[in-house]
Amino acid sequence: MVEIKAIRNKSQYQYYLKKVDELMEPDPSVNSPEGQLLETLTILIEDYERKQGWEIPMHGDPVEVIKTRMQVLGLKQIDLAKAIGDKTVVSRILKRSRKLTYSMITPLSNLLRIPPEFLIEK
Repeated sequence: MVEIKAIRNKSQYQYYLKKVDELMEPDPSVNSPEGQLLETLTILIEDYERKQGWEIPMHGDPVEVIKTRMQVLGLKQIDLAKAIGDKTVVSRILKRSRKLTYSMITPLSNLLRIPPEFLIEK
């Protein structure tokens, strides 16, 4: 069982992120103990991110959303390339010389732990 307490440092934050990933895999019912733990950890993670100034822009530039989440999660371009298959494409996206395709959005949203709609250019 996970000891639940406010997140005070990045290692605790990373630990909770890992637990959230583990809990999401079986897709627990909201009313189950696992579903309640998932909800609690998500609230703690969001609170920590907000206090760190890591909030995800709800509307705006998908490239800025990607860069923000890369920084928060400690990801490199190679990590994104593993999700979408090509480091040249990632570089071009981050330099804004190429747009995201719909086939890239789902794997990136999973990797970055954000809703896909944050990556759709408006």
